[in-house]
Amino acid sequence: MYFKTATLLILFLFHGKSLSPALAQDRIEPDLAEMEQPLTHYDFNMRNGMSFRFQMNNFGFAVGGEYRRVLSRYTQGMIEFQVTNIRDEGEQSFQNFWGFTVIPNKYNRILSVPVMLGINHRIFANQLSDDFRFQFQISGGPSPSLVYPYFNDRQGYGFRRQGFRAYEDQPHYDPFQGWGDGELVLGGAGQLSLGADMGGDFAKIQSIFIGYYFHYFPDGIQVMEPNRPGHGFNPDPSLTIDDQPAGAIVPATGKQYFFGSPHITFIFGSMW
Repeated sequence: MYFKTATLLILFLFHGKSLSPALAQDRIEPDLAEMEQPLTHYDFNMRNGMSFRFQMNNFGFAVGGEYRRVLSRYTQGMIEFQVTNIRDEGEQSFQNFWGFTVIPNKYNRILSVPVMLGINHRIFANQLSDDFRFQFQISGGPSPSLVYPYFNDRQGYGFRRQGFRAYEDQPHYDPFQGWGDGELVLGGAGQLSLGADMGGDFAKIQSIFIGYYFHYFPDGIQVMEPNRPGHGFNPDPSLTIDDQPAGAIVPATGKQYFFGSPHITFIFGSMW
């Protein structure tokens, strides 16, 4: 009896010691794996970039270019410019069977060339793949603009008469006419955007941005017709606005100061 008990005790102690190293080894925590740092243009010794911009917005479309300079691992500075048309958001175009297009009540066109400085900062770098570099962008700067007439208001009425006589008395301009009668107006422009650089090749710029683009002119611009015909208006083209009877010409719309639109912008270029 005592011999069996002693034998069981010896076996238990022996097996207990043989298991203890394995149990102790299971409790050892593994070494922490080092997280790989997101790739940037710094890792490829790239500091500069040039690209072409194509933008679509409520004004139509715009084309331009930009220069990028890498400032830190996740931040780039930019100089960008573009050529764009600005218009009133309420404008409507009508086209006849022969392709002639007219915009009722339009008075002036605006051709703007904003030149802006901006900052582009990559966000969520550790959460998103290097193939989809999510970014926030803000920029602003001067917006020199050419304001030129939509039609020849030779009588100075401040509106375009209706009917066939208007084509003779107040001829309509296409977008490339009337520049000689225009004036240069200085305003400001800016944009706020979210987007991404796409692709694993850091030497290529393939980006898409969505945001809000705006222009502001301190002195305002008369985009739509400032006047409209009132009671007693005489359609005789030989009469100027000063010769009309009282009440023949009445105010219609005032100047506009702020022009804004959402936009989607595609950017293509290269880094070096």
